[in-house]
Amino acid sequence: MANIEERVQDFFAKFLDLSPAEITPQVNLRDDLQMDSTEMVELVVALEKEFNIHLKDGEITNRNCFGDVLKTVGEKLG
Repeated sequence: MANIEERVQDFFAKFLDLSPAEITPQVNLRDDLQMDSTEMVELVVALEKEFNIHLKDGEITNRNCFGDVLKTVGEKLG
Protein backbone atom coordinates (compact mmCIF):
# COMPACT_ATOMS: atom_id res chain seq x y z
CA MET A 1 0.00 0.00 0.00
CA ALA A 2 2.90 2.38 0.64
CA ASN A 3 3.74 2.52 -3.06
CA ILE A 4 0.10 3.26 -3.93
CA GLU A 5 -0.05 5.89 -1.18
CA GLU A 6 3.05 7.59 -2.53
CA ARG A 7 1.75 7.52 -6.11
CA VAL A 8 -1.63 8.97 -5.15
CA GLN A 9 0.00 11.56 -2.87
CA ASP A 10 2.37 12.66 -5.65
CA PHE A 11 -0.53 12.80 -8.10
CA PHE A 12 -2.56 14.98 -5.72
CA ALA A 13 0.40 17.28 -5.14
CA LYS A 14 0.86 17.81 -8.87
CA PHE A 15 -2.88 18.14 -9.50
CA LEU A 16 -3.22 20.84 -6.82
CA ASP A 17 0.24 22.39 -7.27
CA LEU A 18 1.26 21.61 -3.69
CA SER A 19 4.17 19.81 -2.09
CA PRO A 20 3.57 16.13 -1.25
CA ALA A 21 4.20 16.96 2.42
CA GLU A 22 1.01 19.06 2.40
CA ILE A 23 -1.07 16.04 1.35
CA THR A 24 -1.63 14.05 4.54
CA PRO A 25 -4.35 11.44 5.15
CA GLN A 26 -6.18 13.90 7.43
CA VAL A 27 -6.21 16.86 5.04
CA ASN A 28 -9.79 17.85 4.19
CA LEU A 29 -10.40 18.29 0.47
CA ARG A 30 -12.91 21.10 0.80
CA ASP A 31 -11.87 22.85 4.01
CA ASP A 32 -8.08 22.56 3.87
CA LEU A 33 -7.48 22.35 0.11
CA GLN A 34 -10.39 24.61 -0.85
CA MET A 35 -11.58 22.24 -3.58
CA ASP A 36 -14.97 23.12 -5.06
CA SER A 37 -17.39 20.79 -6.84
CA THR A 38 -15.90 21.49 -10.28
CA GLU A 39 -12.41 20.64 -9.04
CA MET A 40 -13.74 17.46 -7.46
CA VAL A 41 -15.18 16.32 -10.81
CA GLU A 42 -11.90 17.22 -12.53
CA LEU A 43 -10.09 15.21 -9.87
CA VAL A 44 -12.24 12.13 -10.54
CA VAL A 45 -11.54 12.32 -14.28
CA ALA A 46 -7.81 12.81 -13.67
CA LEU A 47 -7.65 9.92 -11.18
CA GLU A 48 -9.41 7.61 -13.65
CA LYS A 49 -6.94 8.53 -16.40
CA GLU A 50 -3.83 8.44 -14.22
CA PHE A 51 -4.56 5.12 -12.54
CA ASN A 52 -6.64 3.49 -15.30
CA ILE A 53 -9.58 2.88 -12.94
CA HIS A 54 -13.32 3.49 -13.08
CA LEU A 55 -14.92 5.45 -10.28
CA LYS A 56 -18.66 5.43 -9.69
CA ASP A 57 -20.61 8.61 -9.00
CA GLY A 58 -19.87 9.81 -5.49
CA GLU A 59 -16.96 7.46 -4.77
CA ILE A 60 -14.60 10.42 -4.63
CA THR A 61 -16.85 13.48 -4.62
CA ASN A 62 -18.53 12.30 -1.40
CA ARG A 63 -15.20 11.84 0.38
CA ASN A 64 -13.99 14.40 2.88
CA CYS A 65 -10.29 13.78 3.31
CA PHE A 66 -7.33 12.57 1.32
CA GLY A 67 -7.16 9.37 3.38
CA ASP A 68 -10.66 8.42 2.17
CA VAL A 69 -9.71 9.03 -1.45
CA LEU A 70 -6.50 7.06 -0.98
CA LYS A 71 -8.44 4.11 0.42
CA THR A 72 -10.89 4.17 -2.51
CA VAL A 73 -8.13 4.33 -5.14
CA GLY A 74 -6.16 1.62 -3.32
CA GLU A 75 -9.21 -0.67 -3.38
CA LYS A 76 -9.65 -0.06 -7.11
CA LEU A 77 -6.01 -0.88 -7.77
CA GLY A 78 -6.32 -4.05 -5.69
